[in-house]
Amino acid sequence: MVTGKLRKVRPTYQFPCDKRFDVVGFGLSSVDHLCVVQRHPRLDSKQQMVTYDCQPGGQVPTALVALQRWGLSTAYVGAFGDDAGGTMARAALADEGIDLPGCVVRPRTRQQVSVILIDEVSGERSVIWEQVPELVLRAGEVPAPTFTDARVLLLDAVDVPAAIEVARAAKHEGILTVLDTDTLTPRTDELLQLTDVLIASAEFAARLTGVGDVRHALKQMAARGPWFVAVTLGPGGVLASVHGESYHVPAFRVPVVDTTGAGDLFHAGSIYGLLHGWPAADTLRFAAAAAALKCEKLGGRPGIPTLERALALARTPVDVLTS
Repeated sequence: MVTGKLRKVRPTYQFPCDKRFDVVGFGLSSVDHLCVVQRHPRLDSKQQMVTYDCQPGGQVPTALVALQRWGLSTAYVGAFGDDAGGTMARAALADEGIDLPGCVVRPRTRQQVSVILIDEVSGERSVIWEQVPELVLRAGEVPAPTFTDARVLLLDAVDVPAAIEVARAAKHEGILTVLDTDTLTPRTDELLQLTDVLIASAEFAARLTGVGDVRHALKQMAARGPWFVAVTLGPGGVLASVHGESYHVPAFRVPVVDTTGAGDLFHAGSIYGLLHGWPAADTLRFAAAAAALKCEKLGGRPGIPTLERALALARTPVDVLTS
């Protein structure tokens, strides 16, 4: 059981020195159409939306925005469409101070969009998303020097061959690789062997391992390569295995408006704690606090808490069970 102050100890990972960026992200950017509804629609039904908003989104970009706001130096590598959505998505990252050294703008290409239905009562959401093939950076198109000039690489697995190429280059340089994925492909195991930190949903853990019990699935995931594995359970908190030691962090209780982006904030919080050399329990608790506070507002980025507020919640008495 761990409570009290977040404290710095001997780092669990030896980060490379003399890097330009703390974190570089590689993944798809999107435009999120957020629709709050009274209830999820039935087939052949109509209902009026409670609230609507359009915001820049994407798993990796949103995590980078949080880390940049918390004082880290970040860079993003990806492709944007040349339509209004692509212009908005790119400008939003630049306005946050995120470096865009390896980004390209695809001519005559629209930005990827996601339609997110949010239940007004619970704040839980369903995501309907598309993939625009032209927005995927292919293997060989990725600027390797950018990825080797960071202490941490955060990536999704929308294009697995490119992700493997980038992760392999990062591992060669001793860069911490953090994977955010819900996609299962024939080459997922190859990517996991190059991954240090894997944070995933319980649904992905079950599909990857074929095991319904989360604790057993967690062990199988850790055996595939990552030394830091966490499975998020929504209101059930998070289960994790770090260097073979198991942790359960209960969820922090906050008023929930929208869960969109909570996973992105959990990734950001985990990266922040690891870079600062916190013990695993404190890192997980901070990540859980940041993810919870995000849920108080609509959309992924408006709800990003200040570092001070996330730290304050993380310091409140919450029992972290270890085994």
